[in-house]
Amino acid sequence: MINLRLICGIFITQISLYSSVIATQSHTSYTCDSPIYCDGPILKTVQLARIFSDSKTFVDMPTSKPEAQVIESFNQFGGTNATKDQVMQFLNENFLPAGTDLKLLNNITIPELSWIDTISDTKYRGWASTLNKAWSNLTFQYDESALCEDCASSTLPVTRPFVVPGGRFREFYYWDSYFVIKGLLLSDQVDLAKNMIENFFDFVQKYGFIPNGARIYYLNRSQPPFLTHMVEAYYEKTGDDDFMTEALPILDQEYDYWMANASIRVKDPKNDKKYILNHYATQNTSPRPESYVEDYNTVNKGTRFTEAEKLQIYSDIAAGAETGWDYSSRWIKNKVPAVNQSESYEMLRTINTANVIPIDLNSLLWFTENKLSQWHILFGNKAKHYKKKSKYYTKQAKNRLSAMENLMWNQHDHTFYDFNLTSNAQNIDFTPANLFPIWVGALPEKILENRTEVAKLYDETENALRKYAGILTVSYYNTTLQWDWPNGWPPVSYVAMEGMLRLDDYLNKEEYFKNGTIKYKGPKLNTTRGTSFSELARVLAERYIASAYCGWVNTGGSIPGVLKKVNNSITDNGHMFEKFDVNTIGLSGGQGEYVTQTGFGWTNGIAFWIFNKWANFTAPDCTQTITLDL
Repeated sequence: MINLRLICGIFITQISLYSSVIATQSHTSYTCDSPIYCDGPILKTVQLARIFSDSKTFVDMPTSKPEAQVIESFNQFGGTNATKDQVMQFLNENFLPAGTDLKLLNNITIPELSWIDTISDTKYRGWASTLNKAWSNLTFQYDESALCEDCASSTLPVTRPFVVPGGRFREFYYWDSYFVIKGLLLSDQVDLAKNMIENFFDFVQKYGFIPNGARIYYLNRSQPPFLTHMVEAYYEKTGDDDFMTEALPILDQEYDYWMANASIRVKDPKNDKKYILNHYATQNTSPRPESYVEDYNTVNKGTRFTEAEKLQIYSDIAAGAETGWDYSSRWIKNKVPAVNQSESYEMLRTINTANVIPIDLNSLLWFTENKLSQWHILFGNKAKHYKKKSKYYTKQAKNRLSAMENLMWNQHDHTFYDFNLTSNAQNIDFTPANLFPIWVGALPEKILENRTEVAKLYDETENALRKYAGILTVSYYNTTLQWDWPNGWPPVSYVAMEGMLRLDDYLNKEEYFKNGTIKYKGPKLNTTRGTSFSELARVLAERYIASAYCGWVNTGGSIPGVLKKVNNSITDNGHMFEKFDVNTIGLSGGQGEYVTQTGFGWTNGIAFWIFNKWANFTAPDCTQTITLDL
């Protein structure tokens, strides 16, 4: 919920610089208000009838008739008293298949990877070429012509093409798109990458923020703020100064949104000093439309929550989706499933998202502050107050880093942790979220100047990689939630790998670290166990590639003249999964509120990044047990 007192306290001295701060609060006028796809009698009746196994199917179906006629038809079929058969007939007569208003652009020209010949292994080289062509299976454009006049759709329309994750995710998503864009830039699809970023620019200008995804039912929440990272990646590829000038006010506006709607004052339990940090918090009082049944059952099935408790759970569930880690032991109080638990959503009954100060979110916002302090000097010369803006962001970054150090750095464990407002203490749990400060360069001077400290930054990461055979686990808890063990997720493995490489680049080669202020002069650093950071990254990269490749091979992937199908009875042509089992290389992940999805945008993009960094991996025999030890 927006805290006006807090906003005024933070920004009263910045009004002359940021008149948009107050304006961004008006984004709530764009919250989900459709009588069909948002909270109301139609949504509740259709979803609780359980016509579809996945709640998302209905809310992705455009109407085949004008909205007013659909509402009238609903009432004629009995309204909220309609039987399941009547609901089915209502859907058949009034709706088109999910995704009808999105047109696949499978005729796009995709250039061959310019660096593909550097991949030494013929199987991996053929697979990378196949993945590159697969962008055409994931590239769409909004197609308004597929709808009748006054027909309704849940899609947030955009004018440019975009890449979707895949599977049930028919629309583009916020943080997923960063990893997709990284892959597109490596595939020399620069225009498509720019189109995706500019679609986000349009969202910020229209709604005041970037929604979770391009659907009306996502307008009550965002996702991890990666827009600054997208802009940086595009600029590193193109050197387009005009693009940066265009981007600056939009990045300012998105930053204002996060500070106006998701900042919170946190008191240091050691000395009562107060800091401003950010958390995930949404204004939501009902089940998420795309997961309606799951949320409804979480709150109502076999429970005795008060109305106030139900509202808080709905709010924290939506906030948990905003984190991108939906759902994880990071956001819940009880991390051990009940003996009689039958559904994973039951774990969410102790969800506590808004009371967790996430280390990854604050690292991302520190990165934005740090970059905007630099970019307003480099690209803001045409804008009034650019020097003041630069100083403002410099101060914001400094204050945030101090808060992270004092509240979230754990000297004993040599790592950062989330801070929990309920316990007024750190959450002492390993997750790759703890690695975000290293990845973005948000490391305090006292850490960087201590070579012993630096050498221990990835100790628990290395321990996790020694513990499990696959990619990096996202936790040590088996909660049955999909962002917990035994699952490993591509984006956080990427953050771990690139963070390791950056430590080697900046520290071991006596170059400046990301914040440009500290110079480390010392011997090449190893971890406590004697493995260099770059070697640790390489092992994780090799496991990632083997996991994705064998998942593809085992689901029917083949390469003409190079690789036959492992089983001729498989009718599929190979799948890329959104997540992986960390115990066994080649197995997809599982658990959670929907079946494992294939496609898959971020998995593909990160695979290209790895091949571009390490070109000499050898493809494994996927019919055998694969071991890639440290």
